[in-house]
Amino acid sequence: MQRSSTESIRSNTWEYDEILEKIGYGKTQWLLLLISGLLTLTSVGVQTAMSIIVIASQCEFETTQAEKGIMMASSIAGLFLSTYILGYVSDALGRRKVLLYGNFICVALQFIQMFVTSVWVFNIINLLSGLSLGGVSAALYAYLAEFNIPRHRAVAINYSTMFVSVSAIYVPATAWLVLSSGWDFGFHPWRLIMLMNLLPGLIGGLLLLMYPESPKLLLSQNKENEAVEAVEWISKFNRGQRVNQMLKCNEYSLKPEPQSEENLFTNNKGCDILTNIARATVPLFKKPHGIHFILCTVAVLGMFFSSNGMQFWFPEIVNRSSIAGNSSSSTVCEILDNSFKNSSNTNATNDNELCSSVITEKTYIDNMIVGVAFLIGFAIQGAILNPLGRKNVLLGALILSTLSGILLHFITNTTIVLILFCLYILLPGLSISIMIGAVVDLVPTHLRGKAVSLCMSLGRLGIIAGTNIIAVMLQPYCNSTFALLTIILFVCVLIVFRLPIRNSI
Repeated sequence: MQRSSTESIRSNTWEYDEILEKIGYGKTQWLLLLISGLLTLTSVGVQTAMSIIVIASQCEFETTQAEKGIMMASSIAGLFLSTYILGYVSDALGRRKVLLYGNFICVALQFIQMFVTSVWVFNIINLLSGLSLGGVSAALYAYLAEFNIPRHRAVAINYSTMFVSVSAIYVPATAWLVLSSGWDFGFHPWRLIMLMNLLPGLIGGLLLLMYPESPKLLLSQNKENEAVEAVEWISKFNRGQRVNQMLKCNEYSLKPEPQSEENLFTNNKGCDILTNIARATVPLFKKPHGIHFILCTVAVLGMFFSSNGMQFWFPEIVNRSSIAGNSSSSTVCEILDNSFKNSSNTNATNDNELCSSVITEKTYIDNMIVGVAFLIGFAIQGAILNPLGRKNVLLGALILSTLSGILLHFITNTTIVLILFCLYILLPGLSISIMIGAVVDLVPTHLRGKAVSLCMSLGRLGIIAGTNIIAVMLQPYCNSTFALLTIILFVCVLIVFRLPIRNSI
């Protein structure tokens, strides 16, 4: 409920968004968007870089296919375990605090991980990195949104999300730069990939130190004085003057925000906190919206399973295909079967054969192409979403990705195979953001925050399951692996068709 400026000045009590509108869009918002992008680069890089690290480190760690799956899934497991809980923590203790602690702990763990020589210690640290990154995942978008006025929030979050695509280019590009050096002085080059991953987060975290807590959150916690100080900081940083100079008044106050839900940390310890979180979650599964929430969560889990599961294994698939030699008359699975067979024969006939962890240029290039495809995909999706409608775009994307999965069983042309892989990975990945929008529409307002965070957390179970199932199945049952992922995408098509998703936004 907006009031005129005259009424606001007369009472000297202003809405936070009203003050933010007066201050205007400036350095605070632009720099925070950059910080958000840098934290995203590290957050996503820690997860996706494992797909290259498992290849580069396989000789040093002597890993099997199953162990590679565990390496890739360990940080995702940490994210799954921590994101939902840390979302509550950020509401109670502050978004900035959760962001800073989560980011810097992850940066420190990544630095330590560079020197680890045991694969299981490596996996434990990777799990801890995922746990800390849950803080970034839980608090980043809310913190970014609350420094923007309502009409800018969706745009800011959209551009911040696009850094996920940038990371899909950044990770293989920096890995190529590091691993193409060819040096090895007892400290293998692949370890520097983790250094390249932590640098954006380190820079972003240092820049974030200058920022205050979200004024909107402070107001919801009845901390008006601290909220006023935070607003003053924004005004000085954007305009170089105090708020009262801008408003031409001696004093002003901020209207309180609706009080946040009960503080889970007040007079509660240990299991009581978890019990309260569980109790607050139960309404999501009750009528009339419960069945819709469950279906949305299953669909998101399936999309993560197929898209991210295959994306994590894409470097391994491309690398094996490149080393084996691309045959114009062989499908992907035929090439992979020959590659696995040749590796087994080599190990059986020559125990002294040097292990090879070579990564071909095509592996880096094809992965960067997928990253570019994601950027283009986000742009195209944004342009067609309103004209075609959300449900229609969802169904079209999932049906096309299902067809791509079917065609991968038969197509032998290398260029068409790359296009099919891009569609197979890209379209379900893009569909996740639309499904999250559907979750927001299908549950009541007071449950939306919980619904989105829980849906994303449970969706990450799909990544864990996908990477490990592919690890176990790809070598002996390549065609069955692709068939399983394709069937799951088809199930997602049926779920989306069943859901009452509005086409208009």
